[in-house]
Amino acid sequence: MPDYVPAIKGKMGDWVYYVTAMKLAKIARETRLAAEIHKSSDLNSLIQREIGKRVEEEMVPYLLTQPQRFYGAIIVAVYGGEPEFNPVKVAEHQLLDDDEKSTYGFGLLRFDGSQQYFALDGQHRLRSIQIALESNPDLGKEEVVVIIVKHENTPEGLSRTRRLFSTLNSHAKPTKMGLNIAIDEDDAVAIISRRLVYEHKYWGALGLVKADLVQKQLPPGDKNAAYLTTLHALYECNFILLESFKGGLDIETANRPAADVLDEYYEFIASIWNDIFDSASDLQPIVKKLLKPGSLRSADPQRPGGSALARPLGQMVVAEVISAALRQKQPQVEFIRRLMTEVSYDLNSPPWAKVIWNPETQKILSGKANRELVKHLLLDQLELKSSMSRRELLREYRATTQDKKVKLLRAAKVGDPEDSDGES
Repeated sequence: MPDYVPAIKGKMGDWVYYVTAMKLAKIARETRLAAEIHKSSDLNSLIQREIGKRVEEEMVPYLLTQPQRFYGAIIVAVYGGEPEFNPVKVAEHQLLDDDEKSTYGFGLLRFDGSQQYFALDGQHRLRSIQIALESNPDLGKEEVVVIIVKHENTPEGLSRTRRLFSTLNSHAKPTKMGLNIAIDEDDAVAIISRRLVYEHKYWGALGLVKADLVQKQLPPGDKNAAYLTTLHALYECNFILLESFKGGLDIETANRPAADVLDEYYEFIASIWNDIFDSASDLQPIVKKLLKPGSLRSADPQRPGGSALARPLGQMVVAEVISAALRQKQPQVEFIRRLMTEVSYDLNSPPWAKVIWNPETQKILSGKANRELVKHLLLDQLELKSSMSRRELLREYRATTQDKKVKLLRAAKVGDPEDSDGES
């Protein structure tokens, strides 16, 4: 049976394409992932994207629960069906030249019913639609924009389609993380982070956050002197801290929580930052507007490298230690006061030196393993549970610093596992 699709015809490069709005039920029923159409390993490996758990954990709930759901266009290749475009006859616009008349128009795209569609771009969206419709068939009445290109099932046509797939995926870049944090209205951590920037009595009122779309760290220099952290780093710290909300929280970034829940999250995160600022002696000159944050990152001969609290990487370590402590039922105010007063934040001192700070080059060592090591060293120093034994921790500390005599920050007590690995 013939199938008619309302469409707008367009052309770019040597591709003619058709833009239409298609019911979700129709696209779910008639559009396939590449591997479902071609059993060829070539097409499967070159066109098929791995459909991961993100579809079921984030995208399907988004479709089922978000009233303001919206997907961008899905690009599909079609082969078979003998497509024929029939433009609607209207009075021609006087600004269209002859070339435009031949390549652009709107009308009906006719197929003989034997056509097959497969997704070139938007396979995750397609799969989430298919799964969501199983739970809520009424979603099938909604529509999504579909861009149709014609695919020839020949070696030449396959090569051409592969090239288009490659172009779509190599030139289509995801939104920068900083921009996502700045505009996302579903991610609770992004919402909280923006609110801190707008209204928190320290982060907001003192203007301490650099709202950069790319930068995560803060190099020394006058242009960054006014900032204590970056939007990226603040977001990451808040994510880590929110994981300890009420003893442990599995954070959803795709579904906006209710307003009262967001308020709870914000008050929890804001209170932690209040405790940090109020307890940290390094931050007091900043709070009192006596110094700019950049002064804590300067190459002062008396304290080269400055304070870990003025470095986004150091802030993330602090957030991880606090998050671990709260999940271990430590009292928030008392623990943060201990963390701020009992730990040295001098980058040229343990546990930072030679782990996340190179005293020779005066540069940050930003490897994830290094950050993890400092976290475990601080957990041990403050007598909290750690996934590393003291013996493993010491061995890793010595290997990282390349110092066979370095000691853990807390001396062994009676009943502790031996804090030596046999090397003196």
